[in-house]
Amino acid sequence: MNTPYHQAHIIRKLAPFKVDGLAIPYPEFVPKLYNFCISLGFRKGLIMPSRAFCSDENQGWPIILLTKHFGTFPFNHGRVGGIVATDRHGPHAHHGEDSVILQASHVGYDPASGAYGTCTRPKMEGICISPSCGKITHVITPYIEQYQTARERIFLHRDNEGKQLVTVKNLFIDFDIHPVQDGLVLNLETIVKKNADGKIVPIAAISTGQTYEVSEKFRRKIDATGYEWKSDSGEEIGDHLTSDLFYFKQKFHETGESLLLEKNLIEFMPTIVTSPNPALRAAKINIQLEFVRTMNSIRRGGEYAGKNLLYIAGLNIDISEHKEHPATTYFVPWAAHIQLQDGTPAEYEHPVEQDKLFELIMAQESVNPEQADLKEQIGRMLAAPRFDIRSPK
Repeated sequence: MNTPYHQAHIIRKLAPFKVDGLAIPYPEFVPKLYNFCISLGFRKGLIMPSRAFCSDENQGWPIILLTKHFGTFPFNHGRVGGIVATDRHGPHAHHGEDSVILQASHVGYDPASGAYGTCTRPKMEGICISPSCGKITHVITPYIEQYQTARERIFLHRDNEGKQLVTVKNLFIDFDIHPVQDGLVLNLETIVKKNADGKIVPIAAISTGQTYEVSEKFRRKIDATGYEWKSDSGEEIGDHLTSDLFYFKQKFHETGESLLLEKNLIEFMPTIVTSPNPALRAAKINIQLEFVRTMNSIRRGGEYAGKNLLYIAGLNIDISEHKEHPATTYFVPWAAHIQLQDGTPAEYEHPVEQDKLFELIMAQESVNPEQADLKEQIGRMLAAPRFDIRSPK
């Protein structure tokens, strides 16, 4: 299945997703979330939470905290990678008078190094460090590999006359007669000098590639970095292959539920694969696109009509157990959709953006007097009489 995305001429820009100073530990966030619901007019004992998380074990403590503070195990609204199962709005709406949806993609974080993307698996023998979200990693890895190959197979050099050149392997060139069917495509229009007819024509060719004189704009961009052009075969383009210089014409790798995650990310894949933290960048992008898709599905559908509803999207940051510190998760709020049964006030008619949402959450108390005592509840279950359960005659 081919993507509809080739070279974009109408560009979609995403809003800046901030993390610094906005991460809230889950033991603090969830009671604040509950109190925020109460402040909006949600009714005690009648709130049905729902989570759209990945299925990884490191999302377990946030789910337990939701259970503790809302007094019931949250409905499952999620698919792999933090995709929202919008076809579950109806069942969720019927499980409680008031509804809360918490959606989050997740990424691991190492406080010591500041690196994102991995976590320690405590149930594996020895020290096992693996991708924090295997599904996001699985989706973006083929694109990262293509990008790494392109960095090594596109060359910058100059000839004896001092002309700055770029030599590109044929597999990255979208020829009119033999276009790229599947893979990374170099955006030659932004890199090479056109001839008098406005065509992109190589000045030389080798067995597996084409050599072009670079455009004045591209040369100035490279020169601004302090780069020194090498003679002969030159050197690999490396870090100079920035996200604006290529795009992907790709057959989707994923199937089933995972396909939506890849569709969300493909348009922004150049910025993901060139990011110093690809998993973090991918998670941020998925959260933003899922928020729009889910909010639109809520507004178009009638499942939550006449109900109190709070839908919050954000980022779960997982920190593995280390030294004397337990494993923990932080939540970075992104945006929220609010509708109230008795009429939504003007301040909530539009989505609540990141800074305002953080402010609203942090204004709440960190203590929830209505939280459930899970130990007591389990004790009551153990002490309950044993029912005589039989098949019907």
